[in-house]
Amino acid sequence: MSPRTDLVLRTALVVITVLVIAGLAWLLIQIEEILLAILIAAILAAGVAPLVSRLQKIRWTRRGWQLSRIAAIVLVFLAIILVLLAVGALLVTPLVIETQQFIANFPERTTQLQTQLEGLHTKYPWLPDLAVFVQRLPQELSNLSRFFAPAAGVAFRFLGGVATVITVLFMAFYMLVEGPAIRSGFAALFPRRERAKMEDVLDQIGAKFGGWLRGQLLLGFIIGLAAWLLTSLIGLPYPVLLGIVAGITELVPMIGPTLGAIPAVFLALFQPPVKILFVIVGYAAIQQAESNFVVPRVMRSAVGLSPLLTILALVIGGKLLGIVGALLGVPVAAALQVVVGEIVRRFRPDE
Repeated sequence: MSPRTDLVLRTALVVITVLVIAGLAWLLIQIEEILLAILIAAILAAGVAPLVSRLQKIRWTRRGWQLSRIAAIVLVFLAIILVLLAVGALLVTPLVIETQQFIANFPERTTQLQTQLEGLHTKYPWLPDLAVFVQRLPQELSNLSRFFAPAAGVAFRFLGGVATVITVLFMAFYMLVEGPAIRSGFAALFPRRERAKMEDVLDQIGAKFGGWLRGQLLLGFIIGLAAWLLTSLIGLPYPVLLGIVAGITELVPMIGPTLGAIPAVFLALFQPPVKILFVIVGYAAIQQAESNFVVPRVMRSAVGLSPLLTILALVIGGKLLGIVGALLGVPVAAALQVVVGEIVRRFRPDE
């Protein structure tokens, strides 16, 4: 083969390789949402897998009758759905009642708030006159008709989100049902001598995913409890509801505590001014403790990541994919830690 022909073939090979890589990258970008849904389903399946295994081992009768794997999975998912419905009812019912009361008392509360702000501005003239904005609230609320179209768009996006949740639950269900077959099928892609090691790596990744999910639930409980204690001590109304909201919004990484603080700050507007200060300072302290102390240590215990790597995973994931990236950054980093650790063990000289 002549040097010129060899150069042409090498160039063609490089070009084809670059095109294939670019095509794969384009394909991954196009199916990004599907890949995220699969990842979330895998994390959910890994999180409940230990519970399924535990239910399978229980002897329910004196003769030793045990649940089949499918029956145990169905039982776990029914429990999850019942918990979601209970939490939804616990939140929706008080929310509807309190919204009706708020609308009925809105004019009176607006007048009260306007009077407080006017007195505050009179006492401290250097503060901005916020009473003007409060005075314009009824007029602004009367113009809500122009927001009907965006609200309809939000409703459709909400319905799409519900459909996505249902899809994720079904995928997680079938991942649990076919988990052993999926693991064996993936391991079969490798040489026979490597299959046991690949299955062990998959088990480690599944353990990391499950630990992360349980860690998230623990974080939600801790932050919800802290918010309940704070609002109870301050004397805000509905402290239990505010605690539940804070616990649920904790699932939203980085900005979760801020979202959870919004209802408390709003309720504090109709309380003595000192309570607004206590709410802002208290929730700011919760947010700082959550991001710099609670999350790194809980995740270190749950998935084995150091506090530094946990923070880096949150920041990098948020930069790449926004809130979803920050949410999934820690379990992905934990999975990469398992894979990189295995690669290092393979190529590191024996000591």
